[in-house]
Amino acid sequence: MVRQSSEGRDPKRVAPQVSRVALLGNPNAGKTTVFNALCGARQQTGNYAGVTVEKKSGTLINNSTVEILDLPGTYSLKAKSADEAITAAVVTGHSTGEKIPDLLILVLDASNLKRSLYLAQQAKELNISLIGVMTMTDIAARRGITVDQKQLAKALGFPVFEVTLASPMQIAALAQGIDKARAAVNHRVVKVKEISIDERYAAIDKILRTIVRRDQIQNSVTRRIDVLLTHRVFGLIAFSLIIGGIFFSIYAGARPVMDAIDSGMKAVGASLGGALAAYPVTASLVSDGIIAGAGSVFVFLPQIVILFFFIALLEETGYLARAAFLMDKLLGWTGLNGRAFIPLLSSFACAVPGIMSARVMPTDRARMATILIAPLMSCSARLPVYVLFIGAFIEPRFGALWAAVVLFGMHLVGIAVAMPLAWLLNRKILKTQESPFILELPEYHMPHLQNVRRRVYDAGMNFLKRVGTVIFALSIIIWAFAYFPHSQSVSDSVSKRFAAVNGVSKGVVLTTPLEIKFQNELRSAYLKDSYLGRFGRAVEPVFRPLGFDWKISVAILAAFPAREVFVSTLGIIFSVTDAKDDPTALGKKLQMEKKADGSLAYDGLMAISVMIFFALCAQCMSTLATIRRELASTAWAVAVFVSMTGLAYIISLLVYQIGRIVQS
Repeated sequence: MVRQSSEGRDPKRVAPQVSRVALLGNPNAGKTTVFNALCGARQQTGNYAGVTVEKKSGTLINNSTVEILDLPGTYSLKAKSADEAITAAVVTGHSTGEKIPDLLILVLDASNLKRSLYLAQQAKELNISLIGVMTMTDIAARRGITVDQKQLAKALGFPVFEVTLASPMQIAALAQGIDKARAAVNHRVVKVKEISIDERYAAIDKILRTIVRRDQIQNSVTRRIDVLLTHRVFGLIAFSLIIGGIFFSIYAGARPVMDAIDSGMKAVGASLGGALAAYPVTASLVSDGIIAGAGSVFVFLPQIVILFFFIALLEETGYLARAAFLMDKLLGWTGLNGRAFIPLLSSFACAVPGIMSARVMPTDRARMATILIAPLMSCSARLPVYVLFIGAFIEPRFGALWAAVVLFGMHLVGIAVAMPLAWLLNRKILKTQESPFILELPEYHMPHLQNVRRRVYDAGMNFLKRVGTVIFALSIIIWAFAYFPHSQSVSDSVSKRFAAVNGVSKGVVLTTPLEIKFQNELRSAYLKDSYLGRFGRAVEPVFRPLGFDWKISVAILAAFPAREVFVSTLGIIFSVTDAKDDPTALGKKLQMEKKADGSLAYDGLMAISVMIFFALCAQCMSTLATIRRELASTAWAVAVFVSMTGLAYIISLLVYQIGRIVQS
């Protein structure tokens, strides 16, 4: 056998060696801008092994042999948080499953170079190949700061490139610098030297004296704006207006798109259901299970996109740090700090993006505490329930003013429970360590739209990948319980009763109104006889002390995939077409519902009990799925469901029973 020489081998069979390049820098130093410019759309996100810290990686544009890793921002390689610990572990070779970088790109903030050089000193001691990129030179110029780039590179001992604008020319120069540095890779990683902070800053000050020129700038734009936006009174007013506008946009701005998605999915479901009319079980599975399940996933996407658009915009401009500063004192007693306001406020629109945005918290325990109380914020999905019962039982008796008061009160119920619970979680259960809320207020600047776009895209895709599959699968399960056994005897019984009540002879073709009425009654009967309906009647004794009969109980059980299902399920039970779009008709049905003895089945007290239950319970599959994904724990998701639903039951029970005593 003749062996083929190495010169004769097919070069296509030899895989090119991939170099790993890691971006290292302080938070808000411009790493994301550099990363997006280097990788473009060739990015992917995930988590580091064993932790919930997000991992962003990609490949260099026009060079797939260079992998770019965007490390979490850090001020030092002596870790003080989960993010910093991951960064330190990766660059020192102690991160499970992570290859040591062949090259470190140090992101140096020209507007705060002293802080960046502290990290640069530690990075040099690792003996890994280094290059630097200088960002924020425009902000530095507004502060009267000029940095001599060539002298900086000479002082540091490695090349330094400017990428403030991330222009094609700047990125091309940086890419060439990466190629040159790859030829001199060095893996002799050592520990960061034990040098005192004073010694490090003394060396830094020596460098700065030779490379930085400062011109006196009086009353900068940022300082003039902060006079208003960080004022203890006017700052809170401005904060309320800004956040209120964002909240309104999330709710009102997303609504048309959500309605369009909902209508589109219904149209698709109806079309496919009609095409499969000869196969009723398959038709229902496709239209009421698969299509409806997919719709319950996609319908949340507009809120997530809008929320993360504004979060990215506020973060890019520099205002987000001001908002956290203003909220810190209001949340401090609970053990949370100012950063928690972002996910909690977001949860008033939808808990799913709110929980996802809890990644802004500085520690794992603080993030966990925020995630666990976020579902108590009264999300927009609860609003249809409030509107239905307030319109049916509160406004007719007490007027519009008290109706508005009750609606506002329902939104306060969750807050009133969440804040003491946050204190309990932080102080007694999780025992979150007190950490000083040290916050640097960055200069205001125009946002990088590419960063905003990428942040929104990543948030949307992460939601669909991480949460969508779980929601979709459970929606199919709920459909099955609500559809089967679908007995023919139910149809025969309804047909016979309907014909007798409406004077319709056998075989007569029904008019459109009668046909709609018949189909509504048939749907109601099928639901009552379904496994879900039977279970609802079985658990009625459990919910009866809260004032709920089997019909309310069935609607609650059916609403587990999404709270919006509650109103439409009641519509099916009470034979009201499009109850979701016409709550007044359903409200009248509820008002007229009678018990077996002829007395009214529901009243204002029952309405309050239902609303409180929905204000506190965890009847939302998407929220629970998101908690499970974000905390990487099924146990915590189950704990949230059990504790919140149990709390909802107890408080609703107390309200209803005490109310009955007062009424009597």
